[in-house]
Amino acid sequence: MIRNIWSVLCRDIITDQESNTVSYIRCIEEGAAAKLPARIGPVLLGTLWEKTDKEPETVAFRVVLESPAKKQKVVLQSRPVVIDRTRQRLQFRINALQLTEFGIYTLLVEFNQEEKWKTAARLPVLIRPVD
Repeated sequence: MIRNIWSVLCRDIITDQESNTVSYIRCIEEGAAAKLPARIGPVLLGTLWEKTDKEPETVAFRVVLESPAKKQKVVLQSRPVVIDRTRQRLQFRINALQLTEFGIYTLLVEFNQEEKWKTAARLPVLIRPVD
């Protein structure tokens, strides 16, 4: 089984080749729009996962955008990925997020190892009108 240690939504991800350290640049937790509908993107999702079993595990990932009215739309779905290390960083590019109302949107980070999708993280993003 795997579990999500953390997830972060940002504009840029930089990985240092020598040290293998990662910088998550311009993290996103809030935004503003003059009018709606609006589109933001591309955005990047950085995640860290931990595997509890010794054997490699095959996992699919997806990201669901939930509107303030609780309408959900899948904005990204991966092919199955083999996780063979105890800890695994994964990065996902989301091309666009369509915003149709002001309020708190939630990005649901989900994974599937069997037949049912499980929510691993919930990332709230406030979209407010420009003052």
